[in-house]
Amino acid sequence: MEKINREDIELNLINGFTFVGDPGCDGLGVEIMSIFNAACHEAAGDFLLIGGDIVPNGTNRFYESVIAMADAAINKPVYMLAGNHDTLNYEAFFGRKNYFLYNSNLLIVVLDNSKRMFSQESLDLLRRALIYERDNIVIAFHIPPPNMFIKNSVSMEEWEKILNIISPVQKKVKYILCGHIHSYFEDNVNGIKLIATGGGGARIEEVHDVEKPYYHFVEFTFDSSGQLQHKYKPVSFSKACNIAVPVRDALERAFVGECQAYMRYRLYAEDALKSNKPGLAKLFLAASDSEFYHARNFYYAMNKFKSSSEAVSESVINEGEEVNVTYLDGLNMSQHHGAGLAAYAFEDARSAEVIHLRLFEEAEQILSIASDIPEKQYFTCTSCGYTITDINKITACPVCGAPLDKISCS
Repeated sequence: MEKINREDIELNLINGFTFVGDPGCDGLGVEIMSIFNAACHEAAGDFLLIGGDIVPNGTNRFYESVIAMADAAINKPVYMLAGNHDTLNYEAFFGRKNYFLYNSNLLIVVLDNSKRMFSQESLDLLRRALIYERDNIVIAFHIPPPNMFIKNSVSMEEWEKILNIISPVQKKVKYILCGHIHSYFEDNVNGIKLIATGGGGARIEEVHDVEKPYYHFVEFTFDSSGQLQHKYKPVSFSKACNIAVPVRDALERAFVGECQAYMRYRLYAEDALKSNKPGLAKLFLAASDSEFYHARNFYYAMNKFKSSSEAVSESVINEGEEVNVTYLDGLNMSQHHGAGLAAYAFEDARSAEVIHLRLFEEAEQILSIASDIPEKQYFTCTSCGYTITDINKITACPVCGAPLDKISCS
């Protein structure tokens, strides 16, 4: 990660760059950093530009943690914008908040508006940068200018300060790049393309009249005539770094252990409630929730996350294995050894997995031609775990006979 010690940075000729918005303002949990890490690894640009808020606040240890992770994982230059979350101690770790990058056909001017205003320092820097007028000019700052989608922007008065300075070269200003909003939208602001993107790790937000995106980044490349173009790219985890075998094995063991602890504590909580010990039940539930998030973090750290269609295909394989091998073998073995309760558990579970297999196979077929499957309600028997898709056709669970009041809606 680059620390900017001078205002002008000359670049070599490049094929393009990647813009990643708002990785860390929701915290630096493993899930969030895994998304940021995957975006950085999949980025095709010659360098990355981070749209601000790389940390949740200006505490030194947050800066140190994210820089250590990025330096270990990313083998290309990473430049920062100042966001509203990372203003404290920003200069100590990333240097200047106002600077510009340039080569023979590109000028990127990075400005600080983290306090919803453009300081005199920012405005003066912009004037000096525009002396390096190029055919492709990009202006990047954290909080968007006034636009048609959101009110969470700088004031028109502040934006006009920028417009007044860029007016002589406005036709060459191809993009305004911003973060701050954890979504993705494009707009035309005073004849300039605005890209607002905050999909680098923080929770995605609902924006009126904007389709809610997945985690993402934006690639910028040059067309055959040398004009800058952009492309929205969802994070796919396809190029995340390889993990050494001993580390992967340790993560696998930790994931299995946390999953077991999650279930164990939930069962203990249920039993505590049956024993009229609500205080103890809440403790076990709290511990169970914690173990779930630990398991999630280890799963992300193993880079096992898949796209929706890949996850469904994987589920078809896993459910088929359970139906045709694992639970069938367990049932036969239990019957052979006279373990009636174990046999009962395997048989109940296998009955539910048959339904899961059918549902995932249907989903796989639909996803081959559509982006999603039809939304419907699913019902689960809280006694045996059987999945029911039409509650109106039954009077009790068809597997264990549990009454309808023991069947929950998902």
